[in-house]
Amino acid sequence: MYTLASYIHHLDPILVEIPGTPLALRWYGLAYVAGFVLGYLVLQWLSRKNLYCVSTEKLGDFVTAVCLFGVLAGGRLGEFFFYWLPERGWQGVVQDPTWVFRVWEGGMASHGGILGVLLVTLWYAWKHKLSYPALMDGLAIVSPIGLFFGRVANFINGELYGRIVDAASPLAMKFPQEFYTLSPQKQLEALAALRHTAGVDTLNQLSLPGEMLHDTIQRVCRENEAMRETLGQFLSPRYPSQLFEAMGEGLLIFIVLLVLRLYWKKAPAGIFAALFAFMYAAARIVCECFKEPDAALWQGITRGQYLSCIIAALGIFFLIPAIRQWRNSGKI
Repeated sequence: MYTLASYIHHLDPILVEIPGTPLALRWYGLAYVAGFVLGYLVLQWLSRKNLYCVSTEKLGDFVTAVCLFGVLAGGRLGEFFFYWLPERGWQGVVQDPTWVFRVWEGGMASHGGILGVLLVTLWYAWKHKLSYPALMDGLAIVSPIGLFFGRVANFINGELYGRIVDAASPLAMKFPQEFYTLSPQKQLEALAALRHTAGVDTLNQLSLPGEMLHDTIQRVCRENEAMRETLGQFLSPRYPSQLFEAMGEGLLIFIVLLVLRLYWKKAPAGIFAALFAFMYAAARIVCECFKEPDAALWQGITRGQYLSCIIAALGIFFLIPAIRQWRNSGKI
């Protein structure tokens, strides 16, 4: 049986480097741009069909506020408070106080982005005297677009990979970032094997300390097939869980909600926000079973699963008034 276990991830997270500068266009950043642009276009299309409560003239300002303060700020702060701070503590903040601002290096929590969008939209609804559930319905429909592109970018980066799977599985593949989590003894053995395979220049680079060494290993494995195969001997076959999440949390939910919105033209406000919360939570909880936990487990539950339960609970907040409105309209 053919298996991907022989495939060792070597996609480059950088799309274009800007010569003479440390700046570069990364797939991760492009994923956010694609999510924002396509989300805006879908909302604009829905607004023209009178299926969204924000007019096309005001949609640009609304989407900009949601993107900047909800998705970006919320996602980054969520990563900081849910994952980075519990792992490194306040001592880590003292040692690296600018980390939270270096968004181009990656590190965004989808749960934080969702909570950020909830708060920004609440403020916008209050300021412009609009229905909060109706505002959230449109965002619920387009949010999976951003989630899809974000998870694809995670895969390109080779991060947030899956749990160990039998090498015979047709879905198994290997991720060089696993080197970071190998035991010190295994890292030394892997380095010795890499130095044996490497040329003189690369041999010197593999003597670099800490983060510089990890970055160099990632780079040489992308550029040198022999080095990639050598490191692959020390890596475990794993699920490409990022792609599972892209399909489950992103594409599938988007298709379901968009089709429902088009056919259910007089749906009660808040119903799509509730459906998104329930479907996202269910998809994330299932996908976490295939994903390597990126934080300590609590009673066998990953942090992602725990936070997803909170998102599902928030769905009830939108479901109750939607059912009440539907009942008052005489539909049930």
